Amino acid sequence: MEALNIVKEVLTDKLIACLELPIHSGPKGYDIILRMRLLLYGHLKGYLSTRKLRKHLKKHPEVLRQLGFKTLPNRRTIDRWKKKLAEFMPKLIHRTGNSYLQQRGSEWTILDSTPLEDEKDPDAKTGYTSKGKFKGFKLHMSCDESEVPLRAEFTTGNVHDSVKAEELLAPTPRTGGDSGYNAKRIKMAAKTKESKIVTAHNPRREGKDKKKKSPRILRKIRFIVEQCNSLIKNEVMLNAWKKVKGFAVKAFFALMAVFAMQAMALWNLKHYGYPSVRINDVRV
Repeated sequence: MEALNIVKEVLTDKLIACLELPIHSGPKGYDIILRMRLLLYGHLKGYLSTRKLRKHLKKHPEVLRQLGFKTLPNRRTIDRWKKKLAEFMPKLIHRTGNSYLQQRGSEWTILDSTPLEDEKDPDAKTGYTSKGKFKGFKLHMSCDESEVPLRAEFTTGNVHDSVKAEELLAPTPRTGGDSGYNAKRIKMAAKTKESKIVTAHNPRREGKDKKKKSPRILRKIRFIVEQCNSLIKNEVMLNAWKKVKGFAVKAFFALMAVFAMQAMALWNLKHYGYPSVRINDVRV
């Protein structure tokens, strides 16, 4: 599987146009699609830092030309792109998720969040997970039953899972999540998408002695979304989110990892009939 083929096939002018990016009024620089292609290529190949990506492209100028560049952007320029593009990544993921669903017809939208701990980041905030207290950030995400991401949002660690739940919903027949998503407004939002939601019971108001047993299906789908989170953190991001500092740069780092998985899934679905998200197939 060629990373270049995935980049050029998935990142099209039509997809970028949907982002409705602000028009640049200054001197003409690198086109937005070129910037996105270069950054996606870096994530697919595992060159996650600007330094490593530039080193690779210096050794392989033919790759740079195929990405559409005549010259290699300097390190400061690429780092600036990451900061500026971070806020548009959730919308790009949303659009790509919709494109995937039109082709795949998934049954489930599975909601979850995963912590990205980093006590030394100045923008980190203290939050809580089922394992206890942590300081850092959260990647809020939904995926389908094939571990393909559908939606994603990035926040500081103090933001509760339910706050971003509505942004994670997708138009699938069924939606599932843990007790953090057991709220009336989330259920109503899922209903507007004609999706039947199944969540674990949250006994906060009634007391722990009133807790209801979780539906058996939740165990299965919980494993799926946890696998998806693990793939993103361990295989795509290579557990390297602590190497970048600041909310915007870390947000871009995490959300581009999600988009890289979507890109792989779309490419594999089209060419092989199954949406594989195994990044190692690209990095060989």
